[in-house]
Amino acid sequence: MAYPTFTCAHEKDHNPPLDAEADQWFKRARYLEGELGHWPEVVALYEKAIAKDHWKAMHNLAQLYRVGEPGSEKNPGIAIDTSKMLDLYERMIKLKVPLGYYNWAVVAERGRGVLKSDRMASSYMFQAAQLGSPLAQVQLGRYFAFALPRDKQDDDMAERYYRCAGAQENPDAIEKTASFYDTAKENKPRSLFYYQRAASLGSFTGLSNLKGAFEAIPRPIHNFGYKPDQALHEFYSDLWKQLRANRSLRFPNLMKDHPLPAHPIQGFDAEHPDRRPEI
Repeated sequence: MAYPTFTCAHEKDHNPPLDAEADQWFKRARYLEGELGHWPEVVALYEKAIAKDHWKAMHNLAQLYRVGEPGSEKNPGIAIDTSKMLDLYERMIKLKVPLGYYNWAVVAERGRGVLKSDRMASSYMFQAAQLGSPLAQVQLGRYFAFALPRDKQDDDMAERYYRCAGAQENPDAIEKTASFYDTAKENKPRSLFYYQRAASLGSFTGLSNLKGAFEAIPRPIHNFGYKPDQALHEFYSDLWKQLRANRSLRFPNLMKDHPLPAHPIQGFDAEHPDRRPEI
């Protein structure tokens, strides 16, 4: 299909505002969900938030209906209900939530509860990217970089989508941007820059790559070509352990307080060795 001109949009600029009271119910539901149970109360709290158009609650409850949750006699679980899942995704779309368009694209691609349609999936995926969904943007980046026949691949367009996604606050999208620069562009310092950005947002993958990059003998998967640095290896290993002990931990000053050293060959960026990458 033909794609309109590329524009870099950010999700936060398109997400509807959240009602303050509904957000408290949402946070309580997330806490109870993390406690591995209390499913009837979790559902009730999400539904109260949804009544006030809390789109994050719609997404989370839809995910529960997608996979289901086992229960017990005292604590009933949640049955898989594709119809309810789709109703919630449709409601997100009516609110023009970028994540709603992305969710619909995924179910259309996989044929979950709707007629499987590559055309529908592509249309909704592109709409999601246009509204700033970083998950949709990395999917389009992957499409232009890898899915097309080699003579039709567009590395420039792919990089635009990846960079737009990597500038947002979604660790998964940032990790995929890092992987793109590592494998497709072979730009090791820019790749590690994005892994560090993901790490600052609580990414295990980001921290694993950082501590692995500075090991005395880095494993092939973590070999970015940096000189071994025991102090940096121990520093990132400690952050990894801290995050394992507290999954909600974040490191907002990581990139400012601990800028990465220059790569021995590629400098701070393979394309601009003397210039540190900018988001």
